[in-house]
Amino acid sequence: MRSWRLISGVLVLALALLVTVACAGARPDPPEPTAEPTAEPTPISTPTPTRTPAAPAPTIPPPTESPTPEATPELGPYDGNLVSMRIPSLGVEAPIEPIGLVEGRNQLDVPEWYNIGWYHIYDKPGFGTSSLYSAHKDYWPNKKGPFYALTELQEGDQIVVVMDDGREYVYEVFFQRRYTREDIPMYDLIWPHKARNPELLRPEGEEWITLYTCGGDFVERTEGGPGYYLHRDVVIGRLVEKIPPPAVGTLEDDRR
Repeated sequence: MRSWRLISGVLVLALALLVTVACAGARPDPPEPTAEPTAEPTPISTPTPTRTPAAPAPTIPPPTESPTPEATPELGPYDGNLVSMRIPSLGVEAPIEPIGLVEGRNQLDVPEWYNIGWYHIYDKPGFGTSSLYSAHKDYWPNKKGPFYALTELQEGDQIVVVMDDGREYVYEVFFQRRYTREDIPMYDLIWPHKARNPELLRPEGEEWITLYTCGGDFVERTEGGPGYYLHRDVVIGRLVEKIPPPAVGTLEDDRR
């Protein structure tokens, strides 16, 4: 927002003074008086010149104090549904799909190729802990998944989770790492509050978001066909802002 400078002009009132100049003409001497004057001559009174009164100075009202804005109330935990995720620096906006474990196996499930999966067996965003998400890098034969360019995220880039009431949780990236499938520290990523790796130990009072996807070397099952990646890419961000939901009226207007 630009600041505009108010330039005040000063009005100077000049008062002209009326100056009267008396001129005397030469005339003959008057004759000697023959009798005493019966009355003294009436003196001639010269009117006192008047000045034009100065215009009153304009009254400047005192400045009006701006009202103090009300503080935004702290947003507590919200047990609603996760709707979507935005990653502005990558141009990504995708629906969020709740996922869990593969039935009958102790293995994390994967979402549809166009969705971002949130593991509902762990915490939701906004509860002051950590939430875990995965998505495809790509999908055979030529589809790009939401996390196709996850490794391009840099420190300070934002990740935004949108809830069903319109509120948003904004995270900033601070960690990125590539692991082999065998070495990825899933225990530390799922429970960072008690991580064995100090680098992945979440400090008390911080809330984290963890994203991971496939990456690195690719092995084809058939020439030119589908296959699998040998590495896993991990990105972690910390919560930096909670944006409250818009007013109900605003939501109704947007739907029309």
